[in-house]
Order: sequence, then structure tokens, then C-alpha cells
Amino acid sequence: MVSLEQKMGGGQNGRKINVSNILVHDFEYWANRVLDRVRQKIKHLYPAGKDGRPVLAYLWARTVPCSNPSCQGQIPLLRSLVLRSKPPKIALKLRVNQEEKKASFSIARGEAVTRTKGTKRARGPAICPYCEQPTSEEEIRIAGRSGQMGQQMVCVVVEGANGKDYRAVENVDLAAYATAEGIATESPRELIPQNQWKIGQWLYGMKTWGELFNQRQLVALQAFVSSLHEALAAMEKSLPDKNYRLALGLYLGLWIDRVASFNNSFTRWRSSHQKSETPFGGQAIPMIWDYPEVNPLADTSGTASTQLRYMLKIIEHEQPPDAASVPQPTILLGNAASLPLSSDTVDCVVTDPPYYDAISYSDLSDFFYVWLKRTVGSLFPDVFATPLTPKTDEATSFKHRHDGSTERAQIHYRRLLRESFAEALRIARVPKLLTVMFAHQSTDAWTALISALFEAGLSPNATWPIATEMPKTALALGTASLETSVTVTCRPRIVGSAVSFKQVRGEIADVVKDSVERFWSYGFRGADLLVACYGPAVGVFGKYERVERADGTPVGIPELLDLARKAARETIAGEFRGDRISTLYYVWANLYGVAEQAWDDARLVIQIGGDQDDAVEVARGYGIFVIEGPKCRLAVLQDRFERPNLGGDQDPPHIDMLHRCMLLWREEKRQELVQYLSEKDLLEDGPFWKLAQSLFEILPRDLEDWKLVNALLSERHTLRSEGKSATYRDTQQGLFLDEKISKKT
Repeated sequence: MVSLEQKMGGGQNGRKINVSNILVHDFEYWANRVLDRVRQKIKHLYPAGKDGRPVLAYLWARTVPCSNPSCQGQIPLLRSLVLRSKPPKIALKLRVNQEEKKASFSIARGEAVTRTKGTKRARGPAICPYCEQPTSEEEIRIAGRSGQMGQQMVCVVVEGANGKDYRAVENVDLAAYATAEGIATESPRELIPQNQWKIGQWLYGMKTWGELFNQRQLVALQAFVSSLHEALAAMEKSLPDKNYRLALGLYLGLWIDRVASFNNSFTRWRSSHQKSETPFGGQAIPMIWDYPEVNPLADTSGTASTQLRYMLKIIEHEQPPDAASVPQPTILLGNAASLPLSSDTVDCVVTDPPYYDAISYSDLSDFFYVWLKRTVGSLFPDVFATPLTPKTDEATSFKHRHDGSTERAQIHYRRLLRESFAEALRIARVPKLLTVMFAHQSTDAWTALISALFEAGLSPNATWPIATEMPKTALALGTASLETSVTVTCRPRIVGSAVSFKQVRGEIADVVKDSVERFWSYGFRGADLLVACYGPAVGVFGKYERVERADGTPVGIPELLDLARKAARETIAGEFRGDRISTLYYVWANLYGVAEQAWDDARLVIQIGGDQDDAVEVARGYGIFVIEGPKCRLAVLQDRFERPNLGGDQDPPHIDMLHRCMLLWREEKRQELVQYLSEKDLLEDGPFWKLAQSLFEILPRDLEDWKLVNALLSERHTLRSEGKSATYRDTQQGLFLDEKISKKT
């Protein structure tokens, strides 16, 4: 137990209080003090409606004018009308006034819910509710850049008897927002980066970070900032320890940052859980058409009190059982390529380096930086000396930082990685272990990582795939990410002489085969399984100074990684060796069967498999996946049998030919089946029958496809005999016909 009197010079109001965690106590005390002050300043901006129920949030839709010149009505942009997706379903009911070109909303419940689709498609145009004409994405962007994008409040979330409830917008709600619009604010005017596709708000005319907030949100955050400054001034009188005040002030600043992350106009309303979510689930700030504006003073998801409880829980959880026995940690803020540490002084180095061009760390950090600078910038003037986060020495490969040059961006990334790894090797004690975590799927990213390791004098020694990501929530909304981090332990590189490509190819095939079996037993599947094989493969060619072809030319890292990919796919595919589309079909069936999976996984398996095709084009062009929103599943015969000329092309994929044969069997067209097998030269052993055998082994036994494949395999020898007999008869008839023609001539 620690006495508050020890830290606060006599305690609060002269009382001595014993607490188990003084930081938790003080953080909660000062945060609630800030929150009480904020409540005094802005409570009137969130009034109850006629029913007296407290407001939890307001739901808004952005608006743009219809592109139809004869309409020009304001389109409320809504992804969906659903407010609550679980029974009893609750949804917005859109009402249209054609004469005035105005849209209004009421609440529909249960059986009264007749429409759930919104006016804006996820990737497509907005449909005008007045004239039903489309307004394209580009036209929406032009409207935004020309200042024609507005917003409309569509409903209010209130406290209900059993949780959240919903009501229509009332005049009191509109009046409260109008009051907020009349309050002067100092909106953050720092610029959002342009040409950064992960933060694309500039495409819609939003140029500054302050424009990501509506006016009432800015008023609220300004109230938090000013109230925190008042608290910091009061701390100087009651907390004599300056370092402790800095720590406490930083926690308060981080708390307000969390409030800001839920109190902006790019949050999402998740109807399945009836809660607001931040924009940052996918390491980006996607464009959002409709958003919840939470009441920061309420006690629900995304509000100040819930964020405070979350942080208190973390601080309490991280408290050591015996804090007094834990050594004081040293936290350094600086460049990983130049560490202020002596050589051979660190027992072990663990690093999770930036993922190439997957995450724009500093650009995304600017969202939080602009508010931290306003809350605690005066406490840490050196840290917040720049207008936005420093970006020159960030180890990423973004061409927008290098005048659009991809090559210069890659060189920059590799150089900083190499220097950072070399510095880590310098400070590490013998045996100089360095553990690197990486979860990127790009060959370019892995090439850069491995090259940097080799150039720094390191080589992978052991590999473990570790599930490090949270279950897919916002990630499943459309971002590409692996759920597994490949953890590679490196030691100083001891290389031998040059080795032939043939020898390395055999070694990689063997180690990848063992790795696939090992990782499979751990439960890894899909893209995670394929990428996990990179580490062991790198360990193979990392032993050699140089890998050479027969003519003496060197083999590059990308080619060796491609070899690892192919070895992994071949191991998963087992005995089947066919065309790439059929191999992909089989590999996916082996990994997941016909169960529904995230579409992101299919996209990654296609790309990691070495195919350069666009994943969507592969799925749609060949029809081997059924895509339903963010989910997909393997397409079975029932999904593909109506495809034009299935299996009838000049050189069709084996899966198309197999599905055509299954269809002919199902339709009891045996003669056509035999003829088709003969025409496509499928009577003898080969990839076609190996694919059939493979699907027989892995498809669920109650699936029609399995029963049809089983029937084909059972009749295989008979079909082959019939096909050969038919071929013989056709040949004889042809010879006889040629002989008759010859005699006539």
C-alpha cells in the first residue's frame, strides 16, 4: 500500500489515504476532475428530447447534390438503413418529399422493416432517392472538393429500457447543434498528406486534420483541452514531484486522444453490436459516408468514461505483483539506426520493423499528434517541436515521400532497415540473438527485409509463426492483413562458399515440406501458412555466400522466395500437379474446404501463390470463388454449372473439365461424358484424375460434389474402356471412309 500523502504532500483536503496503485488512483481522480469541468462547459449541447431519455449518440449522413441536372436533390449517403441487425431488427425508414427534394427519417421496427439497403454502394455510385439516378464516386469527390458536401442528422440513439433505443430527430436536436456551430473553435489546421491512399479524405476536399470532425465534436475536444490545462495548473500546487506530474499529464493526454478517436466524423456504427467504432481498425482512415457522433459525456461505447475505465484496467493489469522489486526501466526516444547504448550490453533484441508500404505510421499518427500537441505539448516541448510527426527518417517505402519514385522509396527502406539491424547486432551480447517479427505478404517487402538482414551480417536461425493479431473485426471490412506474425530468430551470419541453384532448390523443398507439416499441425492455414514457410527457406540460402545457376549467374532473393512459395503450394497440393487455376482451387479446398472464409484470405492466397492476376478478376473470371460481401467460399458445381461453355475451351483448366464431367454424370449423359473424356485426352492417368482423387479425399461426404467425384472415380476404368472402344471405332470408321473415297477417286 502507498500513502497518497507521500506523493501529494499531505493528501487531498489534509486526509491520508492508502491505495494499492497510486497511479490508478491519481489518474482516475484527475481525469474525473477534467470530465466534470467539461460537463459544465458543454452539457447543454446534448439535450434530451421530448421523451426525456438521455442522448447517447447522433447518427449522421453526409450529403451531396444529385448529378442529374433536372433533379439536384440532396442525397443522404447511407451504407445501410439498419440500426440494429439482431432481432428485433430496427432500421431507418426513408421518406422522400419529391416537390421540395428533401429526405426525412423515421424508425421502423420488426416486421415494419421493409428496406435495409442504403443509398451508397460500398464501391459504386450513390442512388438518388428522388430520381433514382446514379451519382458516381468521382462526382461525389468533385462535390466534396467544390464545397457541396454537407451532412444531415438522420436519427438519435437514446437510453432504452434494455440498452440502446432510437428515435427520430427533433427540433431540440437541431437547435443544440446550431448552438455548437455558433461557438468559436481553433480547429487543427495541420495538413492531411495528399497522394496517400490510406488517408484519402483529401480526395473529397478535406485538407486539414480539423476537417475530420464536425463542429460540435471540435467544441467538445476544445473543452477537454482547456479543462486539461486547468488540471495541469492545479497539479503544480498539489503534486510536488515534477516527473510524476509529467507522467500523469501524459496519461491524461493519451486519454483525450482516445476520446478523439471515437469523437470524429469517420467512426462507424456497427449495427450487430449497436456501438461506435474508431476508423483505425485497418491501419487507415477510410472514407465514411454515415457516422455516429457520440455524446462524450454519456456512459456508453466510445465515450470519455468508457475510455477512462479501459485505460485504468490496463494500468492496473500491468502493475507487477511486487513493484518495489522491479528495476526501473529506461525508455529511449530516438532513431533505431543510432542507439545511445554501448556495444555488447543488451541480452536480447526483439523488434517488429515497419511493414514496407503496408502501414503509413507517421501519417496516421498525425491524427493523434495534433491533439497531443494541444494537450501536453507544453510538457514535452522537444518531442512536439515539429508541426507534425517527423517523417524523413521513417523506415517505410512510400513513394509519395520520394517525389513519386518507387525505386528511391525502396532504397530508403532497405538502408534504414540495414542500419537498424547492424546497430542492434552491435549492442547485443554474445550469442547476439536478434528476434524479428514480420507479418507482410509482399515479396518486395520480404526481399527488402532479408536483404537488410544479410547486409547487416545476420541470418535466420529459427522460425515460428505466432498468432499476434486480434480476431478480424474492422480488418475484415476490406484490408489485407495476415493474422500471424512470422517470428524469425537471427544470429550472426556465417556463410560458406557459393552453392548451386539445384542444390539449394532441393534443400528448400525439403525444409518447406517439413515446415508445412509442422505449421499445419499447429493450426495455421491459408496465407499465414504459406508466408510462415519463408523463414525456414531463408535459413537455407542464408547459409551460403552466393547461390549460382549452372552458368555462374547469381540467383536473387525474390527468385528464392518464389521457390519457397511454390514448394509450400506443392506440399499442400500433394500429388496433384496441374494448371495454376486448378492448383489454386485444390489448395484452397485443402486449406478450408467449402466453409465460408474472409475474402481477404482468398486474395492473399492468390497473390502469395505467385499469380500476378488481380484477385477479383481471378475469382470472377474463372468463377472459382463465390464472393458475398467481405466473405467468400469455394465455388462448387452448383455455383459453376451455368458458366458458358464450361470446360469446352481450347485448353480449359482441369477444374473446369472435372466439373463438366460431374455435370454430365449428374444429367446421366454417359455417352457425351465418354466422348468428352476422349476428346480432351483424359482417359489415361494424369492431373485430371489426381484432382478428382484429391477432392474425393478432402470434400465433405454429404456434399453433392463429393458424391459425383466418387461416382466418376468408381467408374473410371469402365469409362476408360468405353472411351478407348469408341476411339477405336471412330478410327476404323474414318479409315473405312477414307478407303471408300479413295476407290471412288
